[in-house]
Amino acid sequence: MRGFHVLFAEDNFLLNLDIAESLQEHGFDVEAVYCGAAAYEAIGKSRGLCALVTDIDLGVGPNGFDVARRARAAYPDLPVVFISGEMRGRHLDAGIAGAVFIPKPLRPADIARALEQVTHLAAAA
Repeated sequence: MRGFHVLFAEDNFLLNLDIAESLQEHGFDVEAVYCGAAAYEAIGKSRGLCALVTDIDLGVGPNGFDVARRARAAYPDLPVVFISGEMRGRHLDAGIAGAVFIPKPLRPADIARALEQVTHLAAAA
């Protein structure tokens, strides 16, 4: 997955570090941000975003649904993985077709497996 650029948005500092490191160990090129505004900026500057992994509740400012909509506006077929401890089921109402949801608590390897799944599905489409 080298060269496979993943934008990862999570406002919990320690969880962000842990998951970003795990994704890198699984071979993903990870750009980690801590809030929706930083995710917006990263989407605007990116030249080759391959997937988005985002917490739904990102604190003050844009939430994960907003980030996913912005990312899909720039990259219409972008694979999206949502993570959250409290938003189970709400991702279905967010209008982000084909998104995957992983409930917290989670293991970082769960995200790597989900990314591998959604990227293979996107490649097959």
